[in-house]
Amino acid sequence: MAGSVSILRQLAPQAAPALVTALGRTSDLEKAGITTPLRLAHFLAQMAVETGGFTRLRESGRYSAKRIVEVFGVGRHSAAVTKAESRTLAYNEYALFERVYGTGNPKKAAELGNRKSGDGYRYRGGGAMQNTGRASYARIGLEDRPERITTAEWCLVGAFEHWTRTGCNALADQNDIQAITHRINGGYNGYAARVAWFNKIWPLVRTPDAPAESWQAAGASESTRLLQSQLNQLGYDLKEDGRIGKRTTAAVEAFQKANGLTVDGIAGSITKEAIRARLAGTAPATGSAAPSAPGPGREAAIGVPLAALGEGGQRLISQADILKEYAGLSDWIVWGAGGLTAIGVTIVTIGIVRTYVVPAIWPKRAPVAE
Repeated sequence: MAGSVSILRQLAPQAAPALVTALGRTSDLEKAGITTPLRLAHFLAQMAVETGGFTRLRESGRYSAKRIVEVFGVGRHSAAVTKAESRTLAYNEYALFERVYGTGNPKKAAELGNRKSGDGYRYRGGGAMQNTGRASYARIGLEDRPERITTAEWCLVGAFEHWTRTGCNALADQNDIQAITHRINGGYNGYAARVAWFNKIWPLVRTPDAPAESWQAAGASESTRLLQSQLNQLGYDLKEDGRIGKRTTAAVEAFQKANGLTVDGIAGSITKEAIRARLAGTAPATGSAAPSAPGPGREAAIGVPLAALGEGGQRLISQADILKEYAGLSDWIVWGAGGLTAIGVTIVTIGIVRTYVVPAIWPKRAPVAE
């Protein structure tokens, strides 16, 4: 297994000197349980994104107004910085971090353990995994000297602590890069970059008998196998091999699109909950896996018991689902009246109008492509 320092020299010649020195202490990696090629590859891939390609050991807040909105804006971060407000925070690190991590964002401040004015800036992201907040710095003994987190002595301490405390070694053994990303980032920011970095690092650390391909071939994940099984129950055609390849990603995207979720191909908590709800019949049945007959999900969709609709109303819903299954269509639910139009069929049931655009030919929807 290639050493982490030699990997940095090949992939990041401009890596922060403190980080190179710290990674040279192999005994520290061993203490953290990072003792296999797969664990090291995942650890370094996450670190690469968190440090801007191994070059930055302290979070920079010198963002433009546009970038502030992209990272900390409404719907993207609990700070919910508006466009107008972003202009007053642009390129002002102290003001920005106080607004998003400190007193300007009380909920996040409490979560991070930031209690005093200035804590947002003082305990901004630092170290190889960008530890953030007074509580995080306190866990590694740097509450009274946060500036030391960029030194060779301390820059990896927080990374090791977070990695082991959140069980990332076990996830690395399963090659579950999605779950690791969520444990490290708290979301999936930079997910594609994390995958790309792993694919660069893996060939350099793998043993001769390990797969030479991308992270998708490096190992299997039981959580991914479960996801594939659940998607198969919903009508998708997947090999339950525990690896997130093109076919599984495409199936997740298809499910997300069919169920009105953000389409990113990542089976995060919201997507997994939607899948569980569909399997339990507690969510509206939509998309390629929609049943052709009404069930509990239909009641959730229209808000009334199906029995109250009578045989005719239930037949309309069932026929609509069959139409969707064969045409491979999505639906739009709006209030109003409707009827047959030149471009689609509109079905009215208890004030809810479902419109299905009808193509000239209705081929049966094909399984998700490899």
